[in-house]
Amino acid sequence: MKKIFILIVAVAVFSCTNDKKENSQTVTSTSSAASGDAEKDTAAGTGSSTVTDKNSAAAADPKQNLVGQWKEHWGIGVETNVNYNDLYKITVDNGGKISINCINKKKYKIDQVLFDGHEISFRKQNKSYPLGRFYVYYKLKLHDDLRWMEGPITNSKKQKDYVKWGKVTDKN
Repeated sequence: MKKIFILIVAVAVFSCTNDKKENSQTVTSTSSAASGDAEKDTAAGTGSSTVTDKNSAAAADPKQNLVGQWKEHWGIGVETNVNYNDLYKITVDNGGKISINCINKKKYKIDQVLFDGHEISFRKQNKSYPLGRFYVYYKLKLHDDLRWMEGPITNSKKQKDYVKWGKVTDKN
């Protein structure tokens, strides 16, 4: 009996402290009672609680954090011979498939896109490369602020570099 009482007190304390957080989470409680707002307001009432993030669309599908336009920056912390900044558009279709397109250059084909919620990897082919197929393999980690991604790239010639992508806009 003491263990149950301690558990109820712990849940009540946790629920009360969870309600005090500002702008980070909203706590919604549902009750099994047909009516009774008093029971909905009590922390130890019977029912279930659901924690919903303010950015519920992005929280529901982390792929939505990628949607928008991104500007690529080369040679972060290392020397590079790349002196341009491409602009990319990332979209997610209704089936959840991620597409990446280079806005300012149509010569790239991007495929093999994988995203685990924190890191995106893909292959970019330069279709205009005169000596056959030339690929660049990306592995970018999404920052906690959801405004930057960065990581290593390796090309078909086994040359390595480091890139950083900054989010320009959240819109398609």
